[in-house]
Amino acid sequence: MDNKVKYFTDNCWKDVFQHVNNAVFYIDKAAVECLHWYTGDNTIKQLKYAGVIAVRELLMDNFRGAEVEKARKAVFVYTSANSDFYRHTLETIIDLNRFQECTVICAAHSSVLKYSSDSKSADIDSYDCLKHDIIRWMSSRLEEEFDQEPVVNIMFRPIFIASINENLFVTPPFWKIMPPFSTEDHCDEFNENIDHFVSSLHSMFTNFNLREDIYYCGQLSENVAEKLEKLPAAVDRRKRLTGKTTGVSLILVDRTLDLCVASSHNTESLLGKILSTLPRLPGHQNDIAVNMTALGPDIDGVENNPRYSAPGCLASNDSNMINQLMKNKQKDVLITLHKLLSDILLAKESPKTRIATRITAHSLEKLVHKLRNVDDLSLILDSSKKLQQILAVIQALKSNKTSQIELIISLEKLILQNLAVSRDSSSILTQLSNIIKTRATRGLSIENLLGLLVYIYALAGTEIHFLEQQEKQLEEALAEAIYEDGKHDDKLTPASDSPMMNLSSELFGKRILTEGTSTQIANDIMVKLHRIAEMRKSLQKYKSLMLKPSPQEMAQCIGILQQLVMDLLDPDRPEIPDLQCKTFSRITAGFNLLLKGRTKQHPLDNDYVIIYVLGGVVAEEIKIVQDMIVSKKPSSQVIIAGSRLLSPCDVTNHILLKHSGSK
Repeated sequence: MDNKVKYFTDNCWKDVFQHVNNAVFYIDKAAVECLHWYTGDNTIKQLKYAGVIAVRELLMDNFRGAEVEKARKAVFVYTSANSDFYRHTLETIIDLNRFQECTVICAAHSSVLKYSSDSKSADIDSYDCLKHDIIRWMSSRLEEEFDQEPVVNIMFRPIFIASINENLFVTPPFWKIMPPFSTEDHCDEFNENIDHFVSSLHSMFTNFNLREDIYYCGQLSENVAEKLEKLPAAVDRRKRLTGKTTGVSLILVDRTLDLCVASSHNTESLLGKILSTLPRLPGHQNDIAVNMTALGPDIDGVENNPRYSAPGCLASNDSNMINQLMKNKQKDVLITLHKLLSDILLAKESPKTRIATRITAHSLEKLVHKLRNVDDLSLILDSSKKLQQILAVIQALKSNKTSQIELIISLEKLILQNLAVSRDSSSILTQLSNIIKTRATRGLSIENLLGLLVYIYALAGTEIHFLEQQEKQLEEALAEAIYEDGKHDDKLTPASDSPMMNLSSELFGKRILTEGTSTQIANDIMVKLHRIAEMRKSLQKYKSLMLKPSPQEMAQCIGILQQLVMDLLDPDRPEIPDLQCKTFSRITAGFNLLLKGRTKQHPLDNDYVIIYVLGGVVAEEIKIVQDMIVSKKPSSQVIIAGSRLLSPCDVTNHILLKHSGSK
């Protein structure tokens, strides 16, 4: 399956590269991110090799740099199904230039795009309408200089996958997809995005030449499964493949069923620590920005100032390091990185570095400084990608957020044990109200505390009911904290990079800061927390995330993805009532089941399994799942996928504060 995913992305991008010679290359952020992982952080180098004369970012309302003097050819790559882009942005860019040839590569199929032209009938294919308009726009600019007709190509290429490694991929164009708290939260843009996602899945399976059996857990997953089941093109494809013995099981899971694992900082995965502490690479949702100034000259005011150097990142053509960051223990990763740095230094015939008995981020940093002092630029350039990944680990482990995160982890452990033992008599909300009031002395921000609230309510679910008085105290403490921190933010300059300034803008939006608005915001948050707690109420087997086998044992948090994969890999193949099957090739599947002496199908009946989490996956559950796969060695290949790689801060900012339907 990893080869099939690679072959699929190869097909998409190779076609793109064949058209870019002598062209201005316009590309949107989601496509950039897909290309970033596809090229292993060599995007510009490969585009230049393919003959691109200039690269520009496609933005809906920003046309700075869109005009390229003397350019006669353009290639546009756009991953959204938003027809307004083509109707306004594309027209504006064409109007700013004098292109003789335009190639538009749409990641949205013509059946999804819904583009219409004022000068063409609504019954005409959307790509044909678009081509007609582009020719008209180009002609109006060329008629004074050229006699020949403009050349326009519209191509469909389902660009939506970014492969992190051979067993994990994300889908940048759909990073905003998050299961809503209720069906009332659906909007036209959301539904349009879902239709585009379903169409993209169909395109992927078409390329795989496999029939899919669709399973789901959660309301949005059921919606996606139903749309994919009934999509006419997918129905036709499955009919053509009837009788084919090889298939793929697509398992869709709603992220909002388990925001407990997603909001937790407690991880053994170094990748999780990196995502929690380092900033995202600008314009990206799945890679991080590494400060590379530690390898630069030691000049006053320059070192440790990222403005003086381009950031590093994790993406690489070699997935070995990203695999280690996901799977291996921190101690083992540090030993590997120490050996890597020692080997790089040996290449310059430096004295052999003594093997440290206890390797830390500090000892790695000393080797990095030693490498910088060798004063050999070629040595650093040859090892650039390894050094970027090593610095990512160093900066994550030495982050000034570390003590804050350690405190949060200790509070998460306290919450888990308290809820598991005390149940409905728990006083954890009273304790948290006091922590909110004393947050400044503890070094905790509102963002940290909101993350803890998501953790508590997602963990408690509908099993545990908090006292109304405790919830009222919590809401009052939260309102007061929001107001106090909001007043502090008002004193910051608009250009401030303070996380408090950013969080304040999320909380208040265009609302004026008053005690009344703070109270309303606190009430809105409590309403969403209650919805988070209710997300698993319809489940049967996976209703609880807490496991406490006996009074003597410590309670554990077992996430839904972990529980699901444990059941899937169980050789006894137990019933999974919370995992529903939407469609499958009944004739072939039924015959195979009879041969195996069973009456019900199972996802592992197929050779390939893709578990896709709508809303994103977190590094810790990726590690747990991949460890189980290595241990159980199933006959089927299992791939984990999701809308994006999530960090705990993403849960606070993009789910609790920015969720569909929020004010």
